[in-house]
Amino acid sequence: MTEAPASRPAFLFLLTLAAYFAAQVGLRVALGGSFEGDEAEMVVLARDWHFTSGSQPPLYNWYQTVFFDLFGVNTLGLVLAKNLMLFATYATMFLALRKLAGDRPAMVGALSLGLIPNLAWWAQRTGSHSIALAAMTALTVAAFLALVRRPGLSRYLLLGLAVGLGGLAKPNYWMVPPALILAALSTATYRAAILDRRIGLSAALALGVVAVPYAAMLAEPLATFADTWEFRSGSGAEQAAAMWPDGLRHVAKATLAELIPALLAVALALGFGGKAMRRIPVPHPEAALLMRAALIGLGLVALGVVATDVGFFRSRWLLPLFVLGLPPLMMTLFQQASARAWRNFLRGMACLALVILAAIADTRLRGAGSDSLRVDLLAEAIEEAVPDVPPLLGPHYFTGNLLLNRPDWTAFPPFPTKRLEHPTGRVLVIEEKRRDGEIIGAMREQGYRGEAPPAPVLSLDVLVPYRFDEGEPRLIGLSLYDFGPGSD
Repeated sequence: MTEAPASRPAFLFLLTLAAYFAAQVGLRVALGGSFEGDEAEMVVLARDWHFTSGSQPPLYNWYQTVFFDLFGVNTLGLVLAKNLMLFATYATMFLALRKLAGDRPAMVGALSLGLIPNLAWWAQRTGSHSIALAAMTALTVAAFLALVRRPGLSRYLLLGLAVGLGGLAKPNYWMVPPALILAALSTATYRAAILDRRIGLSAALALGVVAVPYAAMLAEPLATFADTWEFRSGSGAEQAAAMWPDGLRHVAKATLAELIPALLAVALALGFGGKAMRRIPVPHPEAALLMRAALIGLGLVALGVVATDVGFFRSRWLLPLFVLGLPPLMMTLFQQASARAWRNFLRGMACLALVILAAIADTRLRGAGSDSLRVDLLAEAIEEAVPDVPPLLGPHYFTGNLLLNRPDWTAFPPFPTKRLEHPTGRVLVIEEKRRDGEIIGAMREQGYRGEAPPAPVLSLDVLVPYRFDEGEPRLIGLSLYDFGPGSD
């Protein structure tokens, strides 16, 4: 099947997807509450235009800034941006796959994205840059399939644009292009499309898209490489022995954890789908290409872990490989399924969607979670104690939610800078009272060189309650420092 004309089932499927993500928007706006950590970080970074924003490439920041400009710095501006991009991810994958096998298998493939925990749940609850990563991976899949199906100048340019935008989404996107290229080179059918000299146009366009933002990021290495410590965390970073065995174990655990929902769905389909589901399917060549690319990408990750002696790996870092490989795998498994098995899969995914909606509501309607903390009361306490509020310094969860409640306030960025290397003026430091040294640690991240912070001109503890829980309020410390006027 080379082309897939418009159809009523495809339209209804996309309409249903849109309704689900619209429901997510309506639910979050109706329930309100504080933002989660990554969401609060967006408030700090995306209220105004910035060319670079710490260790992450800037695509999602720019995208979020557009929505804040259009709808205000509020819940609607944040969750509408998030859910529109999530809808685009599912829709792009569906439209790319339906050209291979038709509507029904493509629906299964697109919906299988909902079986990836870090996309279906974590991205929905608090995600930001990972959402752009998933969307750009889906766009790259669509562009790559279009290219290998019928090479042409416009398709080489589209692939280059997709790769460039993917490179601006998140660093781990770079698993995808080499995996796809190696998969195509290993298959005689698609090798010519990759060896065509026009692929140089794809590379040139991708490089042109990322060149200036990457150069700006490299000009700020303190912020850009601030998170690299995480690759050596949690696995004996202080040991003299090699850490890559721990890193490979983390990769294996992460792969299995992300696969569990899909494996359960396949087991149920095999158990109740009849004889057709138990036949060994022959994948469409382009579906096989994507699955091969995902496996190659996983192999490249393992090689990278060994070569760089990485000791720690998070499951969400593998997200692009699951977006790349799981949809064609599930599509292949269901391509010979009976109508009943196909309908049962749709019913199961509909139930999962309702469970996610209910879980999002549950986390915001009860419990002592970060989304229920009354940061608005903390803002009132700050206003009462310090009427002329100076820049805020502290965990971005607090500074972001305070800026959400008080848009005219300012805050230090949630990444290392040199702004306090020669400090002047006043700074209000927020600490969670969880460990010693929080204040000096926060100051040093902003370039402060002193051995200890100066004496605060004001020190105050605030008990911040939760919206729906009778538990103990969280103790938050406020310390006001005055470094005096700057020298001319």
